[in-house]
Amino acid sequence: MAKAKKVSVNQKPKRKCIFRRKEKPQIYEVNLIPKPFGYQPMNGYFVINKDTLLIVDPKRKELALLFQAAFFHSFGHNLFIHYNKPGYNNILFEENKSMDPEGYTIECYPNRMKISAGGTAGFFYALQSVKQILKLDTLLYEEQIVFPCMLLSDVPKYRYRGFMIDVSRHFFDKTEIKRYIDLMASLKFNVFHWHLSDDQGFRMEIEKYPFINMTSSERKGDRVGKDGSREPIIEKTYKGFYTKEDIREVVEYAANRFVTVIPEIDVPGHVQSLIAAYPWLSCTGERVPVMTDYGVSEHVLCAGKPSTYRFVEDILEEIFGVFPGPYIHIGGDEIVTAHWQSCPHCQKFMLDNGFTDTAQLKNYFLNTVAAFCKSRGKTVIGWNDGIKRGTDADIVSQFWLEGKGYNTELREQITSGNRKVIVSSTRGFYCDYPYAAIPLKNTYFYNLPEELRGVKPENIWGYEAPLWTEYVLSRDKADLNLFPRMLAVAEQAWTIQTNLEEDKVKCKCKKKKLKKARYLRFLKRVKEFEPILDRFRVNYADLLIADPTNKKFLKAEAKKWSSSDQYSELKLNKNLREQRKQQDMLQKRAEKNRMEQTLEQAVAYAERSPIQNILIDIPYDKDLI
Repeated sequence: MAKAKKVSVNQKPKRKCIFRRKEKPQIYEVNLIPKPFGYQPMNGYFVINKDTLLIVDPKRKELALLFQAAFFHSFGHNLFIHYNKPGYNNILFEENKSMDPEGYTIECYPNRMKISAGGTAGFFYALQSVKQILKLDTLLYEEQIVFPCMLLSDVPKYRYRGFMIDVSRHFFDKTEIKRYIDLMASLKFNVFHWHLSDDQGFRMEIEKYPFINMTSSERKGDRVGKDGSREPIIEKTYKGFYTKEDIREVVEYAANRFVTVIPEIDVPGHVQSLIAAYPWLSCTGERVPVMTDYGVSEHVLCAGKPSTYRFVEDILEEIFGVFPGPYIHIGGDEIVTAHWQSCPHCQKFMLDNGFTDTAQLKNYFLNTVAAFCKSRGKTVIGWNDGIKRGTDADIVSQFWLEGKGYNTELREQITSGNRKVIVSSTRGFYCDYPYAAIPLKNTYFYNLPEELRGVKPENIWGYEAPLWTEYVLSRDKADLNLFPRMLAVAEQAWTIQTNLEEDKVKCKCKKKKLKKARYLRFLKRVKEFEPILDRFRVNYADLLIADPTNKKFLKAEAKKWSSSDQYSELKLNKNLREQRKQQDMLQKRAEKNRMEQTLEQAVAYAERSPIQNILIDIPYDKDLI
């Protein structure tokens, strides 16, 4: 017999504390890249069909035309545009001048949808979000499309959200350039930096100096083979350049997608292709070929001849004629001054102007070119290793080369001279690096160096991801290096991260777990975005390659990369895709077999059923049939 438990008379019964254990707040996220600023899901769905109306102010009909064109591919017919406001089954466009020009809101209810924005760019970005949520690019001839009810508000973190393609080392025709502009615009990038000139080629038509297109735009093969080897390989002549009509076409195409095109003509370094056409531009006057190797050439423009400055200004005049945007990039990086030190023209020029070293001569060259560009109403951009203290404070510094010295100097320039900065760090945003060197996680969690974290936010213009093409010989390789990396860059440049869970806790272990959970949610959205990349036939990297965790794999890949095997990830990605394809085929086959077996079992059961026997044995009068 069990003993009875003694209960004290004064003892109070224990009560369960309902406040002791706090429930975790539910995290609401929409499958959208870049992640929006605010999102709240609601119950129900809004059905978009052939009867849905697009309601817009008659003065802003072009807003509805954007959406009409997007839905045409999915429905096979246009949605009607109206100017009145019926109370149901419509998409209403409302311009709100109090909002950010690039910001927008989407209010979706079961019977209607309302899209508000501060300007046309905001409506365009709202369209990109709608297309991505519905995966419109993947739909074809649907009778109706279901949009989940929600309240979504969005505004960009930075005004400058850029990507760069180097077409000097390896040429991409205008069709490929348009394809990348389409992809980046869908991710809300708004700047395309076009690297048109370098030692290995000059890629723009210049009418005043025809030898540029005859000589500077082609080279006698590459010293880097398609297998990544550095052994000298002479292939057929590699050439290509854009006509002015090509450039105007691309610029207009980008403008229709709210993308500003920034041309880059690198001076006074990285100009061996120009010197190959006009040897008098250099200090030595030596005839040199267009560079076939990769690295930094010692052949630079002579800074002591007035004819050099006239040449640069003539080229810039033709560039301004086809690029109406407000920006021009003049490079200014990796200038080898060995020839300046021995050049009689440069030495005399330095003596006449009281310069004591070549650093002052370099600043003079960049300042002179910048002054000419500013006189034409252009804002000048240059790479940060060339933009020093004595350089014009109005030149925007593109921050690519990190290091304590560079970081500290740039901070001084920002605080004392109010210099503006574009961040393109090699640690986070260089797309020519393999994922073994810069994993996707590093890009997603990139932070400014400590020296730049305290500067005024308005001095950081934004982020840009460059793709240098020394080892990018094909579209597949470019796609692999860009995606999914550009998804992380898009989120870094656009999304304002506020009220993060990890910022509210002090425990390092818990903070690490919450940070990991946020990253896993991003990877889930990356997987949701993959069908859109498939629609554009993008050869994106598998997440096993883009976000490697195996230390042995990382070490092996880093070793391959340092030995110039730039294509190992491409080969591995191809193998993974083939494996996935075979797995999908096996799954489909197994599903088909399972359905056939289920059908056979159902037929067999029906044949053995007693009801079947009863139906057969029932007598009937044939005359009544």
